[in-house]
Amino acid sequence: MDGRTAVETKVLIDPQPMDDLRIVLFGKTRVGKSTLGNIIMGNTETFTSKDSSKDRTQKSHSTVEGQKVAVVDTPGVFKPGKHEDELVNEIKRSIDLASPGPHVFLLVLRFGMITSEELEVLEVFVRTFGRRALAYTTVVFTHRNEDEDYEANIQEAMIESKDFRELIEQCQWRYFAFNIEDKSPAQVTELLKKITPMGKDYFYTPDMLQEAGKPDEQDEKPKTAETTGRRALLERTGLVGIILGSVGGYLLGGGELTSTSGALLGALGGSVLSMGTTALAMKAKMLTEKCCKK
Repeated sequence: MDGRTAVETKVLIDPQPMDDLRIVLFGKTRVGKSTLGNIIMGNTETFTSKDSSKDRTQKSHSTVEGQKVAVVDTPGVFKPGKHEDELVNEIKRSIDLASPGPHVFLLVLRFGMITSEELEVLEVFVRTFGRRALAYTTVVFTHRNEDEDYEANIQEAMIESKDFRELIEQCQWRYFAFNIEDKSPAQVTELLKKITPMGKDYFYTPDMLQEAGKPDEQDEKPKTAETTGRRALLERTGLVGIILGSVGGYLLGGGELTSTSGALLGALGGSVLSMGTTALAMKAKMLTEKCCKK
């Protein structure tokens, strides 16, 4: 327990607690990340001391109404004087400290307009832990004003800002607004309810961390390119078929573009010729690809 004393906090959570709930905090500096960790631990100063260990990944334990909780705080990204690679290597230690793996990552952001730097925080997170880690991530927006309706503000921001909405969407719509001025246990209760995993065996593993550094999208790129090429081919051949069908309908309709029969025949002819032209084009493409493989 690194010489620290567990802090007892009056918080009610699930009546069937897990062995422990392992949480990793991630975010840039000065967003209230360490303060959030302190509040979860019971309003201590575990993660906000001014010694040199503040630049290191730290772990602390607490017992919250019978539920063991382990919080791992990581150094803030974009810290002045710190290279990203150096910070990332230190942040990765959180997986060992949360052994056998964290149940949840809390991506901590200051509530407000999402800037390019906030989006870059998410990119650093994905580069560090891999895209699979997003399935275990909840965004926590910290704020200091209890009078505002932050739930409504977040909903409005998702409507108005595409970047904001995409950030939440990548974390599968899991988010929580947390007032870091409020030290009462009630808010911690709601947060823990929000982040309680599907089961004690549902957590991010060291194997996932090892896979995070691999180019996992390489296998998908050829398929994506092939799908895009076929879609473009379908659009081109479909357009040709529709044009030919429209001309045919015009002639079959006696040159009366405004007649009902001409319109119907044009639509029918366009559909048939579109499908036929597309089928011939796709078959030709497949034969060409087959010959090239040989």
